[in-house]
Amino acid sequence: MGEAWFKACPDELARLLVDARACADLCEAHLDDPALGPDDLRRAVHALAAPAAISRLLIELIDQPPEVVLAAVRLCRDLTAAAADGPRLPRDVAAALRAASRSAAELLDATG
Repeated sequence: MGEAWFKACPDELARLLVDARACADLCEAHLDDPALGPDDLRRAVHALAAPAAISRLLIELIDQPPEVVLAAVRLCRDLTAAAADGPRLPRDVAAALRAASRSAAELLDATG
């Protein structure tokens, strides 16, 4: 893979960046929900902090070497998939996590 590795899969990359941003936004909004009690907030932070962070970070990593970006994509896929199956998540948050995971998997498949 060369410097412009993403030119071979622009649609998959674009979809992942859109889904990752939506995922991070929804996870962060849920974590900021004042209706969450202390126990629910603790569970939400445990489940969503890492997926939200890696989803947000992906947007910033696009100019890094492909190995770094693809490692972050793999981490995003794994963290968002695991979090989507967590208990007590709002449907929109779980759906955003699944979409980011699916988009990450599609980008990884497209890059071979």
